[in-house]
This record gives sequence, structure tokens and C-alpha cells, in this order.
Amino acid sequence: MVSLLQTLGWGWFQRRKLPPSVHFSERISPAELPPLEPGDPGEPPGLAFHPWSVARLDAIATALLERPDRSTLDAARSARTCLSRLWLATPVDGLESLYAGPVGQVYRKFLTGVLPALPLDDEETAWRTALSQVLLEGLERQGSLNVLLALLPYVDRHGLQVSDPFNQLPAWVLPLYAERCDPAVADRLNHTAKQPTPLLQPARADAVAARLPAASVPLPVLAPLTGEACMGLISDQDFLGRVSALINLYAIEPQDPEVCRDLDRSRRQVAQVWLDVEPEQLEVLYRTPFGQLTDNLIASNFAAEALHQDDLNQRHQLADMAADLRHPHALNALMAALLYYPIRQVKLPTSRELLPTWLVAALTRLGAQWAAVQH
Repeated sequence: MVSLLQTLGWGWFQRRKLPPSVHFSERISPAELPPLEPGDPGEPPGLAFHPWSVARLDAIATALLERPDRSTLDAARSARTCLSRLWLATPVDGLESLYAGPVGQVYRKFLTGVLPALPLDDEETAWRTALSQVLLEGLERQGSLNVLLALLPYVDRHGLQVSDPFNQLPAWVLPLYAERCDPAVADRLNHTAKQPTPLLQPARADAVAARLPAASVPLPVLAPLTGEACMGLISDQDFLGRVSALINLYAIEPQDPEVCRDLDRSRRQVAQVWLDVEPEQLEVLYRTPFGQLTDNLIASNFAAEALHQDDLNQRHQLADMAADLRHPHALNALMAALLYYPIRQVKLPTSRELLPTWLVAALTRLGAQWAAVQH
């Protein structure tokens, strides 16, 4: 294996002083940079674009992992160019969906192989240089996440670093960044995974029973996963990515019956999380990526779709509980009910102090209206 890697030109980047925001293991002199128009990462001269299928890309990535030879490496270089251009052409709000799907799986397979560690030819170096310059201008620039994803297959492990990644990168990118670029981030993510947020625990049945008045109706069960298994979805990147992808697909094809069916099942599970969490922990949950996913689902207006009779009955039950703010789980029911009512139909109470400040701000931002004052 050593002789093969030497034949292919295996080598590590030379590390130098890191810039303040995005760190690369090699600094590029501005005089060496090719012209780059805003929004256009440039085009590597001489690298022809070949329209691969995802299956073909996967076959190349697998061959590169199992039997890396010269012909496989040449195919992988062309595949890398294809994937890099795809990330640049993807709408910013579609990146997470693409990453969570088959393309993202193939992309990650290429990153685990030898390709990113191999020396680049002149055209590939020019391409990497152009992408690097965009990132050196700051991650605040529109499209910088596209560029980061397009660049990673051209950078060896630990060859790029981002200052304050937990604030500058979205949560779904952090595991990839940690694995490829920064072991310290990986340690922190692993520690968090082993010790889930202690505030986000399912309500105990005995505690719920003790708080419920005798006449209170128990919360409905909407989804197959409940309790501890349900809480695990809060930080499950696969689940979050899958639901986000369905929300984006619904925005593109709202009439697709398969998309609507799958999104309805996911909505049930999202609602179940809100029903299972302790009432005192609702704000903590809302301020996680799961809360952002809930906002996105509400904003998608999927709730305007026609409901089956079972959904209508459960929606009515949730609305009754949410309307009585004396109910100990009224806010749980409200958060779940929001997923089944178009936001324009949600009327907030005239007395703002009846709802917590964070929830008032969230509902107002999403488009809920205040109820008319009764005289």
C-alpha cells in the first residue's frame, strides 16, 4: 500500500501561519490568484465537465476506496470536479437537503478516500486557489458555504480551519467539518452526544398524572416513537436532514403525493417530540436546531393541506388543550397544534403575559395574528 500511495503522489500539506477567520494549511500569494468575479468561483481551465449519474459517482468512490489505481484515480478527479461544481450551483437553502441525500453520501465517501490528500495538477491548483480566496474573504459572504463544500475534496485532512465554527457553520455541517478539519470540534461534538442536554428529557408518566386535574384529557399519541426514543430525535442529524429535505421538496412539488405522505409522517413525529418534552424545557428545545426545523415546517404552510379524519380529531384535541392555558401541558399542545393549523389562522390572546416571551416572539415572527380586543 505504501508503494502504491507513493506512486500516486501521496503527501501532506505544509502547515504555516493561519489567517484569522478561515485557516488553510497553505497560504496563497494574491499575485498567484486568478481573476474571480463575485458569485463565480471561476472555472478550472482544461477540466472538462462530465455529467455523471449518482450511481456512477458511487461506483468510482467505492473503487477508489477498495482498489485505487491510476485509471480509478483519473475517474475520481473528474468526479470531484463534477461534485465541486454541483455544490456551487446549488441554491443556498438547498444545500442541507442535497447533503442529506444520495449526493451527500457519495460526497462523503470521496472525502474518506485518498483523493483529498494527493497533490493537485496545475488546473486543480488554480481551482482550489480560486475557491480558497472566496473563503478568505469571510464566511459572512453569500454563498461561502457552497464554496466550503466545493473546496473540501481538494484539501487534505486538517488542511483547513474555521475560526469559531460553532457560530459560523450550520449544525448539519459541523460533523463533517470536525472529521475533516478540526479534531477539537469532534471531541466537543462527541462529548455532547454522550451527554445529551439534561434539560431535554421526556416527562415521566407519574409526574404528568400528578399535575393533571382529574377532568383533564391526556395528551394524544401521534407517532410511533415516544419517550426516550423520541427525545433522541432532537439531535439526530439524519432525522433533521431528512425532514428538512422533505420540506424543501414540498416547496418544489406541493402536489407530489409521496412527498406529502412522507412529510405528514415526519410532522407527526416532530409534534410528538413537543408533546413528550417537559413543559419547563420547551424554550430550551425551541432554541436548538430542532426548534428551527419546527419553524421551517410551520412556515412551509404544509398545514394548509387537507387532513384525514384522525388528524382532524387529534388537531381538535390539541386545540382544546392549547386554548386552556391552565392545563399543565397547554404549551406542549400548542406547539404540536401549530403544525396542523395554517399560521394565519392562529390567533394570539389579547393579554400577552399569558404566553412566555420567547413564544410570543416566535409566533409573531411566523405570522400569527393577535385576537381582536373585546369591548
